[in-house]
Amino acid sequence: QWMAMQRTWLYLEPIFGAEDIVRQMPTEAKQFQGVDKLWRETLAAVVENPNVLDVSDIEGLLANMVNANKNLDDIQKRLNDYLETKRLAFPRFFFLSNEELLQILSQTKDPTAVQPHMGKCFEGINSVRFDSLSEVIEAMVSIEGEVVEFFAPVNVVAGDKKGNVERWLCEVEQS
Repeated sequence: QWMAMQRTWLYLEPIFGAEDIVRQMPTEAKQFQGVDKLWRETLAAVVENPNVLDVSDIEGLLANMVNANKNLDDIQKRLNDYLETKRLAFPRFFFLSNEELLQILSQTKDPTAVQPHMGKCFEGINSVRFDSLSEVIEAMVSIEGEVVEFFAPVNVVAGDKKGNVERWLCEVEQS
């Protein structure tokens, strides 16, 4: 139980440490905070007294770990469902791994965070060129450095596109 909890906690901790993910998944973030608190308290007790026999005597340790693992499994399932909804909204996200997609979604305040992943989402596009405020995409750039200006620049912060990467990427796809 300990190893399973540690492995899943290590995977989810940086995800729910990102402000944007917490904002987008508040219920799961709160549930993760409860597991995080238990994990940190348990580790503090182990640091205080690292004798394995003493650690095994911590009251309710196994039951707490089993319950925490159930919560972590539930959080991970809902995180995968969330990623699936993002992929359905913008099917080119299927070309990205969960980690790559989470990297984009955890930085929605910075539209340029999508740059390292443009080549996987769009064949022939290495990057896009933003205006000086990083609010409007003006052109696409190929791997060879060829620049193609958009007829209709894409404003990434206008209306419901702000913070919704999949919405403005759909516009990039159509431009």
